[in-house]
Order: sequence, then C-alpha cells, then structure tokens
Amino acid sequence: MDFEPASLNAIVTSDWLAKRIVLGRVYQALVTVDAADDPRYQIIPQLAERWEVSPDGRTYTFHLRRDVKWHDGESFSARDVLATLDKVLDPKVDAASTRADFAELARHHAPDEHTVVLEWKQPYFLVLDALSDLTIQPAHLIGNLDARAYNESATNPLNRAPIGTGPFKLERWESHSHISLVRNPAYWGRPAYLERIVFRVIQDASVRLQLAQRGEVDLLYRLKTEQWSRADTPELRAQFHRSRFYAAKYNWIGWNLARPPLGDARVRRALTLLIDRPAIIDKLLYGLPKPTTCHFYWASAACDPAQAPLPHDPGAAAALLDEAGVLDHDGDGLRDYQGKPFRFGLSLPANASETARVATKIKEDLARAGIDMSIEKVEWSAFLQRVSAHDFDAIALMWSGDARMDPTQVWHSSSIEGGSNYVGFRDAEADRLIEQARVTLDAAARDALYRRFGAILQREQPYTFLYVLPELDLLHKRVRGARPGLYWWTFEDLWIASAEGS
Repeated sequence: MDFEPASLNAIVTSDWLAKRIVLGRVYQALVTVDAADDPRYQIIPQLAERWEVSPDGRTYTFHLRRDVKWHDGESFSARDVLATLDKVLDPKVDAASTRADFAELARHHAPDEHTVVLEWKQPYFLVLDALSDLTIQPAHLIGNLDARAYNESATNPLNRAPIGTGPFKLERWESHSHISLVRNPAYWGRPAYLERIVFRVIQDASVRLQLAQRGEVDLLYRLKTEQWSRADTPELRAQFHRSRFYAAKYNWIGWNLARPPLGDARVRRALTLLIDRPAIIDKLLYGLPKPTTCHFYWASAACDPAQAPLPHDPGAAAALLDEAGVLDHDGDGLRDYQGKPFRFGLSLPANASETARVATKIKEDLARAGIDMSIEKVEWSAFLQRVSAHDFDAIALMWSGDARMDPTQVWHSSSIEGGSNYVGFRDAEADRLIEQARVTLDAAARDALYRRFGAILQREQPYTFLYVLPELDLLHKRVRGARPGLYWWTFEDLWIASAEGS
C-alpha cells in the first residue's frame, strides 16, 4: 500500500484502497458483484440468500443466511442490517459518500430475525449495486453509539479493529508498517486458501519495486508508468506475471468554480485546451493511458464514443481567455483578471509522484500562455480535509468507480456541501438529468440520459478529464488462481504453489 488509511471503518471511509482492498476481505454485504462476470458484472447473493422485488420496483425483501457468525462469535441477523442503515442515514455520521446511495430509502424494517424489507420512495436503478457496497456492521458494537461516538476512533472500535463476517479477519494494524489479515476458520462459505494476507505500507514507489526484485512481495500493484517500463527485465519476467487492466476510473483536474475567474466556463475550457494531454499520455506516461471525456466506466454505454477530448489548441485557448477578460493588461507577460495576476495553485497528494510529474508539465503548458500555476503537495489526510472544505483553487485526483454509477454524489448540486462535488458544479439541466436517470430502470434509456449529461460536462469543463490510467500490477508466479477485474484481485481464490509447482 502506498499510504496508510485514516480509518478501517468501511462506512465512513471514502478511501478506495482501504474499502476495496483491505476491508473487502473482512466485511460483507447483503449482495455482491460477480467480478468474474465481465462485462455484465451481475449481482449475486452474499449475506442474503435470496430476495424479491415488488412489481412497482419500490420494495425489496431480503432473506438472510442463518449460518453466519461475526468474527467475535456473535450471530448475524437482521438487527445488524438495520443498525448499519441507521448509522448511514444519520446525517451526523461521517458517511456522506455512502449516504447518497440511500437518499430515496423511505423505510427499513425487519419482520423477523432473518428478513429485511427496504421500501424506497421511488424506483432506483442502483438499489442492488448500492447494497453491494454497503458493508454490514455488527449491531452489538454500534447499536448504542450516537453519531459522535460512532465517528470517533476512541469510542468506536471498528475504526481501528473491524469485526466482519468475511473470509478473513483483522490480525494486526501496525501503524505506518502493515495491516495483516488471517483466515477466518468459522467462515460460513468456502474457506480462503491463504492463511494470511499482509498489506505492507510503503510510500516510496522505488522501494516497493526493490522489494519485488528481492522477492519479498507477492503482489505489487499500481506501479508507476515509468516503473512498468523499468520492470520489464528478464529477471522480473521470470518471477512475475505482468497485469495491465483498465478499470472504472479516471484522472482529472478539478477547478474550484467559486474562485474567479475559474467560475467562467470559457476560462475552464481554455485551461483544458492549453493542457497538452496527448503529450502527457505519450511522452510522460509511455502511451499507457486511454484518453477520456467521461465520468462513467469507460467501456459502458453511458460514455458517448463520439465525444472526443478537446484538442491541444493554445490559439483557441488564448481567444477564449481574451473573451473572458483574462488579458495581459500591463505587458508583463502574465495574464490578469480584474486587476490581479492570474495565479492559482494546483493541490495534489504529497505522495502522488506520478501526478506531480504531470502537474509540472501542466505548469509549463500554462506558463507559455501567461498563466502562473503553483504546485502544492499536501499530506493525504490534510488534502482530504481541504477538498471537503473547498479550500483549493484546483485539485488533481482520480475517481475509482463501478460498472454502473450514479453521479449524484460527485455532480449534483445537492452534493456541493457534504458530498463529493468538491468543485462546486451547479447546473439545473445536469441536476434534472441525474435525477431522471436515478429512476430510469431501462439501461438503454438511462445511458442516453447520461450521454446528454456528459455533453454538459464537456461544454462546461468543471473538470479537465485527463485519462484512464491502467492498473499496472506484478503478481509472483508462485501465486495461483488470480484473475484481475473491475473490483481488483479476488484474494479468496488465491493459493500459493509449492516449490515443486503443485
């Protein structure tokens, strides 16, 4: 792992690494996504054995497994599902990124210990997908905690020591060193083959590669693009499989629309035109990323293949800046706006070395147009606080998503405060399309709405969409049973071959 998670509470964390990679082995949900079912990614049972949906699409009845135990030995029941939903729906709980998926949940109740009924205000196409991402927590540990106690690590043990129902359980979290999981011997399903998984926290990318070269790691994920080239040696090829997979994610630059002149779409469009994205992909990133203009999974029909990225066109950018009143009035070579030089900072996580290289290229591109951009590297926890408070000019980040996504949390105006609409994007037509898509159950009709929404983002440029960077992983050849997918590697299926290869 390239950085340590702030919390191991799957409800409050928005940290993809913690939630997907570590906690995905510990916690479980009512249903899950069949990661091997590419490209459909069907929903399959997990803690619920089966479910029924009412004809109007508003009532979901889940019948729970009766043979499930929590890692501390307590029995799993409907009480746990209700307690988890109670916490998610509490506006004082730090769970905004999870809560957005349940905004239309009208009522949740349990007719008995093994049945849960969810009633929705209106049909929602992502009910099952949202539930697949809702990791159920034990009522006997969280039921009596108020929101303040639930949020705090000192009073909620799950923030440091998660108790789940999954095939692995937490063994140890050694701060700044590693998180280790061990096989759950009382797991209700097929036991995992591996006895232990150790996630080592190593921020320095070069050190991670050195450990692979010395045979001290079995899986090295998220290699930098320059490392991918350097790791293509006979020695490493003899030891490791090389995996390149384009998941549901994209890198972006977000412009704070509350900071003038970034609130002007002409200025944002000009900035995109000034950033030489083809050169970044081809020269800095070795031609590995895919260009994109889309918020959704790049391979889905929600992305319009006819919507091409804006070109690198400094001339057109200059004309837009002139039109918006961002001009070099005093002849000093720096454009100004309303009497002030056009200067702004691009904030990025301190350990994002590859993003820093890209940011340096962007700084050079903008400087040639008379725009002064500084690069501000911020430690991860402080970075998250800043973006949540809209305390930035521009930010560089990556979104990781799912096969099917609801953009409400990132793009609806209601998500500016408390959600992930960090840039403050507000557009009435975009809001309407997002709201209409939420209740459109027909996939083709919904994708058509999302393509129209994508056209608005293309016009307004609240983000400069950069590229889809592939997952670049090295997997030791002694590890068997591996398959990469949209939801990363399936650790439960991994096993280690003996020295003889059996």
